[in-house]
Amino acid sequence: MNNETPKWLRARKQSRAFLLAAQRCNEIRPLPSGQHQFLLVPSLINYAFSIEVGLKALAIHESGKAGWGHDLRELVDTLSSALRMQIVSNTESLYPGSRFDSDIQLVRDVFEVWRYIYEKGPTDTDLGFLQRFAHAVQKALDVIP
Repeated sequence: MNNETPKWLRARKQSRAFLLAAQRCNEIRPLPSGQHQFLLVPSLINYAFSIEVGLKALAIHESGKAGWGHDLRELVDTLSSALRMQIVSNTESLYPGSRFDSDIQLVRDVFEVWRYIYEKGPTDTDLGFLQRFAHAVQKALDVIP
């Protein structure tokens, strides 16, 4: 892609690349020792960044500008109510009983917190919600021609 490619389309491509990276980090691999390796921190960070860039791509496509920062709650709130409801519905439909508004509170700052997790130690998060949220954002991006 060159600089003539619309910014939202470049962001969509980058969002998908980070989703793929998250999925690869999420793979459980056997080690020669017989133990298994799972890259939790890179998985969380890549899912969160995929969502962030995807939300920014959607905002750019809708309004010509994107929010700033890494707070997923603030970024999803910059979208039109129709698009936001589509993402909420698609996220919740993948896990009946899920509550988007409370679940997002737990992951809204994953990118900022977990990339420096060694400084304070693990904290609560929800990988499953991040996965569902990331797929809902990609689904919203997929319907744009």
